[in-house]
Amino acid sequence: MTGMDAYLQEVRRKMVGMEPHVREDVLRELRSHLADAIADGGEQAVLSALEPSASVAARYKDVYGYGLPFQAMFVAAAMALAVLTVPVLGLAEPLASIASVGLLTLLVSYLLALAVKAGAVVGLAAGVAACIARVGTVVTLQVIVALAPVTDARGWLLFAIASLLLIPIGYLPGRAKEKWTRRDVTL
Repeated sequence: MTGMDAYLQEVRRKMVGMEPHVREDVLRELRSHLADAIADGGEQAVLSALEPSASVAARYKDVYGYGLPFQAMFVAAAMALAVLTVPVLGLAEPLASIASVGLLTLLVSYLLALAVKAGAVVGLAAGVAACIARVGTVVTLQVIVALAPVTDARGWLLFAIASLLLIPIGYLPGRAKEKWTRRDVTL
């Protein structure tokens, strides 16, 4: 294996999560550019001047984003975490509420990080899915199982506000990153 092949293999590993056909197109193009540069300046000189594979892969991920399977996995994780935020875990009060608030904090942190890392669209999908999962869980528990995690109007209001806030929490950080980050057009 040549030095160029090893470098491209590292870039491929760091680009996990991208659509496979996009990743392979990027690698073919990168291989072509490296081959041209090596023909002009020699392999050792070109390889020593390359930027780290992780930063190259990260820039391509910023441009092309994650593939649908990874996006679906991110959304499913948000939904699963959202279900756990409903204050009915078989724990007595105030333990159930404390666990619920802790898990809700974890969900908010996850949505913030996801929006920044995977983009506003994925963050929005995860926020909407988390909101629907929370509301669906409470409705299911109250209607079907007759277990009432929310018992009064004030509780419903707080629950609804917290659930609906997951949507902008999932969207806005990614949108802010898109707007405020200066795009590097060199790859």
